[in-house]
Amino acid sequence: MKKVCIAALLLALAAPALADEIVYQAALGASAIWFDNNARPSDVEGSVHGSASLSPHISGVASAAFGFDHSYVRGAAGLRFTVSDALNRNFGIAVGIERQMSSEPALRPEEWAPDVSLGWRPWPSSPRVSLNAISTYGLDSGLATVSVGIRYKFTGEYAEEGTVTP
Repeated sequence: MKKVCIAALLLALAAPALADEIVYQAALGASAIWFDNNARPSDVEGSVHGSASLSPHISGVASAAFGFDHSYVRGAAGLRFTVSDALNRNFGIAVGIERQMSSEPALRPEEWAPDVSLGWRPWPSSPRVSLNAISTYGLDSGLATVSVGIRYKFTGEYAEEGTVTP
């Protein structure tokens, strides 16, 4: 697995040289999260998310979340690879790998976790609002997580040149 992580990191470092522009985004979110196979959500979270599109199909991502019921803070940072149409701004599917961290290691241990994510803008007339789902699997712990929520993007889609796209 370390070889896969190193290869992904090298690809991410090379991507800006290949990219026409780097697009940065930041968003606030709220979601329900399920740890493992619970029938009900394990917690409700408030979160902040950031991403940098290094190429049309490669993004560096990071997030931090606060669990309201269990009073924890968790975070993740990693890479995502878009497997759907990268030019479709209203729907996307990605796979990736992220490093997870948590203030409660018993709840979420610090480890590498592959992920699958889905983002959908059901209301294109409100492009800042999206529905999201992310599923991860901890490589060391074998614990699965599913998060389903809504995000509000509070930045525009700013490119390096300072232009803004709608």
